[in-house]
Parts: sequence; structure tokens; C-alpha cells
Amino acid sequence: MEFLRDLKKINKDDVFLAGGKGASLGEITQAGILVPPGFVIFANAFEKFLEETDLNVEIEAVLDSVNHKKIHTVENASEKIKALIFGAEIPKDINEEIKKFFKNLGAKYVAVRSSATAEDSISAAWAGQLESYLNTTDKTLLENVKKCWASLFTPRAIFYRFEKDLHKQKISVAVIVQKMIESEKSGIAFSVHPVTQDKNQLIIEAGFGLGEAIVSGQITPDSYVVEKRSRRIIDKNIQTQSKGLYRAKKGGNKWLDIPKKQGGIQVLSDKEIEELSKIILYIENHYDFPCDIEWAFENGKFYIVQSRPITTLKKEIDILNENWQKIWTTEYSLFSIWLFGKNFTDICFKEVGVGFSNVIFSLNGDLATLFRLDHEQKAFSRKFANRMIFEKGFKEKVRNIVIESQKEFEKFKKMKEKDFLTTRNLMDFLKIHYRFIPHYLGNLWTPNEFASIEASEDEKNNVLEFCLTLRKSTETILPDLEKFLQRIFEFIARRKKIDKKLLRSILPDEILEYIQSGVLPNLNVLENRYANTAVWARTTEIKLFTGADATKLIKRIYKVDKTIKEFRGEIAQKGIHKGVVKIMFSEKDMSKIKIGDVIVTTMTRPEWVPAMKIAGAFVTDAGSVLCHAAIVARELNKPCIISTKIATQVLNDGDLVEVDAINGIVKILK
Repeated sequence: MEFLRDLKKINKDDVFLAGGKGASLGEITQAGILVPPGFVIFANAFEKFLEETDLNVEIEAVLDSVNHKKIHTVENASEKIKALIFGAEIPKDINEEIKKFFKNLGAKYVAVRSSATAEDSISAAWAGQLESYLNTTDKTLLENVKKCWASLFTPRAIFYRFEKDLHKQKISVAVIVQKMIESEKSGIAFSVHPVTQDKNQLIIEAGFGLGEAIVSGQITPDSYVVEKRSRRIIDKNIQTQSKGLYRAKKGGNKWLDIPKKQGGIQVLSDKEIEELSKIILYIENHYDFPCDIEWAFENGKFYIVQSRPITTLKKEIDILNENWQKIWTTEYSLFSIWLFGKNFTDICFKEVGVGFSNVIFSLNGDLATLFRLDHEQKAFSRKFANRMIFEKGFKEKVRNIVIESQKEFEKFKKMKEKDFLTTRNLMDFLKIHYRFIPHYLGNLWTPNEFASIEASEDEKNNVLEFCLTLRKSTETILPDLEKFLQRIFEFIARRKKIDKKLLRSILPDEILEYIQSGVLPNLNVLENRYANTAVWARTTEIKLFTGADATKLIKRIYKVDKTIKEFRGEIAQKGIHKGVVKIMFSEKDMSKIKIGDVIVTTMTRPEWVPAMKIAGAFVTDAGSVLCHAAIVARELNKPCIISTKIATQVLNDGDLVEVDAINGIVKILK
């Protein structure tokens, strides 16, 4: 039986022997792409190892004990299985074959990579669950082969196979051994832009040193967007890299400081971007589907070290026929809602692995309104809640990101306006905003989906307390950021001698243009936007509509029956209260609140507390058990019904209502 084969003799039909990664590397090697030479230890070698050592029966018994909703059972199973694999001997014939192939390769250092036989299919998307070991020598080769076998049973991989319902399927693992490329620079590429999903755009990410630093998220790479038809570079995002991962002299890897002069330059030259783009397009054309590619650059040559299908592209749907929900109306600028749109439909996917395919905002004067799809909100909250409950260290990561972002924002808020208006400061502000929002919102929404998660009450209460504490300590961040932006807009308006309200409808890129050239958009354009704008953010693009087009879009997605006399919501604080409705959307509305009034809004804000103290009850369109209205209602012991979805559309100033927060019903009395 054949247990090993040279990469040059492997193609895409060998996936059940070489795994997805191994078959793909063999295929592109045969297609003439420069791939580091190497060989594959087939999955049947691993299966023979399990059979001859009787580990297959023991491993199956261990996996039967797993309840993937209880993370400790996953971790315990992983430790037991790995110990079994590390403690067993590799069959003699396979051992000798591995050593023979390694000697014939003639390489001092090799990369040893796992390649699961279920890996990289578009449906399973197993990629990224298994392990790679770089700069392996003859002394560590067999040990690292075992590590690759054992990586089929890391906690992450076990959880993944249960989560994807693959635990009853046969999954084995091959091992790729390749000559190690001593990368001067490396990175990843996508032959279709994974965020915009524009099929005429490819994106390349590049950093100095070994690519593992990028794949693991330990450095922020340059990114270059290339238009495929014209091969034109249409966007560059150049980062400063202060450290890189490189081969250590005695084997293994180590972090080295990169001189400031080198770390601040563009990693790939324009000519190199063009050359790599040709390779990417050649691979895509060969496979006839969008590809996710890892590459390395050594001595003036590009090497492809991995290629697989992109598994995250979504099909277009008629989104306007979906069930849109109005979430909030409050004082936000176009600048902010543009960032929110990018966060929901782009950054959330990058930061936490789940997000929104569509969100729509409307902007009328000083007030912005968010509309989103209920099922996408639930999916986001459920994924985040699962990670908060079951993923070790995730809560601490969320807290660290939110608290660190808060500290960074505080530095900006203390800056003088003229000092803030630099390219570097603006870009840093945007980066912090993008990192902060997904984790802040995830923490806020996590308790919404507790009912759908199989976990103990103790586990849920522990996470609930964590979320509540973090929420209370950071609840002023977003309102404070908007006030900070208004201060910046007012400063620019004074300088340019224009009405400050017009700057509420300026976009982030236009602020950057102002910083760099002193030029603002046409004032008529800003005036039209301020009067009536809609922003439709999708995973494919963000579009801006004004005037009649904006009105038409909002009318298509949101209609409410204003003849209804009662409606329901979620109870945030029990009690019953009758009072006069006062609609609140902004701080300016606080003056109209009288003792005993019912505050009706999309969501409350921290600066509204003085008005909330004299009101008799609160009713909101949106919210969760951790929303501001719910927290204040519990502290003040006032009836509160949240998440009605329609309160601000059905009710009007002066209506007499009964807020029955025992049964969760709002009744219009007069």
C-alpha cells in the first residue's frame, strides 16, 4: 500500500488520500505554479497508525463522551486523545518511508502541515481548524507529524466537527511536508474580494517575514485591492510593521524587531503586486472558482503554499422583501452611521466571525434611524453568546478590547480640534472604532439569546453578570464619541465659515480629503444629504441615497399599521403606570418631560437620566436586558417595556397610555 507520494504526482482527485490542502498543492504544482517542493504522508498512514496501536477504538470512546455545548468535555477529550497519540509508536515501515522521503527532499528545514480529508470543501470549510509547524528539522520531523495527526483532535477541531455535524462522518488527516521558504515577505490573497464580493476585484494582504504572523492575526498587514480586468491597483492600505516572525538559527521561529525605516514602507512594490495578481488569476481560472491563497516571497520569486475555495461568499437575495425592523432613532451624524454600516457588514465578520449582510440607515436633519433584519440580529447574538459561554478566554478578550478602546478614545477626546485633524489621527480613530463596535455590541446583545443555548443557569448567570458590569462601565462611549465628532465638525465649520449642521452629513473619506487638501464637498451636496439621506450597507458595498430615492427606499422596507390600539414588548422592569406619551429622540426633547409622563423612544441614552427620573414609565422600540432603559428602569424601579419595534411609530405626543409591564402590553387609552 502507498503511504507517501511526491507533490508533483498528486492532483485534485487525490483529496481522500492527501486531504484538501495536499490535493490542491499537488494540482497547482502540476498546473505549473511555483510551489515549494515536498511530499504528502497520506491519510491511510494515519489510519494504519491508529489500527496497529488500537487507538481507533479508544478515540471513538472518548469522542462519545463529548457534549460540545459544555466546553470542559471538549477540552478533556482533546487532552486524552492527544496523550494517546503522542504515547504510541509510528509503524516501522511508515517511519522509514518518512525518513527516506525527507532525505530525498534535501532540505534542512521543512514546513509540516495538517491536511484533513474533509478539509476545504465549500460546504465543510474545515480550513483553519488544524495546525502547521514551520522550520521543522530531521530531529523534530516525526514529532511534528504526530502533532499534525493529533491536531485533528484539538478542542477547536473537536468543537468544529460537532458544530458542523461532522462527528459521525469519517474524517482523517494527511500531512504535507514541504521545503521551508525563508520568506522575506508573505501573506494571503483572495481572488474575489471577500467583503464586497465584487468578482472584478482581488485583494492581497502582505507583511514582512513568515505568513503565520498574518494568518494568526498577530500583525496587521498591508492590503492592496486590484481590479481584475484592467489589473489596476485601485486601493492600498499601508501599515507600519514593527516586528516580524522569522526562522531562528537553531530551528523554530522567533519574533524580530523590524527597523522603522523598513517597517513603514509598502511591503510589495506595484510591480510585485501586478506579478502576484497574475498568479492569483491563473489559479482562479484553473479551478474555475474563487480562491483563498497563501503565498511567500524569497529571492525574487513568489511561491504558493496553499490554495483553497473561498467559503464565505453569499448568494444575493431580494433583501427588500425581508422583515425589516426599526431599531433606533437618535442623534447621529452621517459620518457615524457610515462607520456603523461598515462595522455591521464588514468588521463584525472579521472580528467575531458573524455579522449582517444588510443594514439600512435613514438620516433626516440631526436624527438617524437604523433598520436591520431580525434573523441576522439573532444569529449574531447567538454566535456571540455561545462564544462568551463556551470559548475559553473569549470574555476576557472582549473586555480587554472594549476597555482598551475606551482608553484610546479618551485620548482623542482630550485633543484640541486642530491637533486631531491629521491623517494619522483620523485613521487611528477609525481603526479603534472598527475594533470596538463588534465586541461592544456583542457584549450588549449576548443575553438576548440565552434561551436558545443549552448551558447551565450558573454559566449563563456568570456571563450575564460579566456583560452587565462591562456595559455599565462603558455605556457613555458612543454618545461621547458623537459629541466629540460634533466638536470637530463645528471647528471645521468655523474655519470654513459655513453652517455647522452641514458637516453632520460629511463622510469619513471626505474628512480625510479635507485634512489632506483643505477641500470640502460641494455645499449643495451636503445640504441635500442633511435634509434626507439613506445609507444601505451590504457585504458587497455601501450605497448612499438622497431625496426622493432615500424616501422610496425607506418606504419599501418599513410600514406600520397606525390604527392599532395596543401592542406588546419585552418586560424590562415590572409595574403598571398610566401617563401621557412624550416621544424622545434627542437631548433637546428632555425639556418637554413632566412628572409622570411616559417616555417613548427607540432607545434611551445616559444623558437622558434627569428626565427619566421624573418620568413614570419607559417604552422603547429596541433593547435587551442590558439596554440603558432596562438598567435605569431597574435602578429607579419604574415600569419599562422594551423591544416593541413600533412604539415610536404608533404613539404620538399627548396620547394617554397604560404601560402594563406585568403582561408586557402598551394600551392606548385616549
